[in-house]
Amino acid sequence: MALSFVNVRVLFVAIFVAAVMNNICSATEITVGDGTGWTTSFDYQAWSKDKTFKIGDTLVFKYPVGVHNVVEVDENGFTNCRTSNELGKTFTSGNDQITLDKLGNRWFICGIPGHCDLGMKLSINVIPI
Repeated sequence: MALSFVNVRVLFVAIFVAAVMNNICSATEITVGDGTGWTTSFDYQAWSKDKTFKIGDTLVFKYPVGVHNVVEVDENGFTNCRTSNELGKTFTSGNDQITLDKLGNRWFICGIPGHCDLGMKLSINVIPI
């Protein structure tokens, strides 16, 4: 009887580890804009249409340091290109990595004046794995 209980526990642990590894291995690093990166005069909404964004994925925003930045905003901030609707910190590294850890809509803009109006804005929907 004790042996059966141990086998069930081992099986449970193995299934749990496999499930965790599946989630970790299924996460994808997505460079925003692919080879173009994060820049003005690029249609990020068209770019994102054929992409799937899942919990655990990481968005990578690549741009020259000091020229652009990335600000996560709410829908109103996205629509009106306003950083006053900022939801978190402003990213400025030029190689910003943002892990998608919440389901639903997420909105990102460049906070440099005028850049959002020139197309530096991305709206995505994050789905479960």
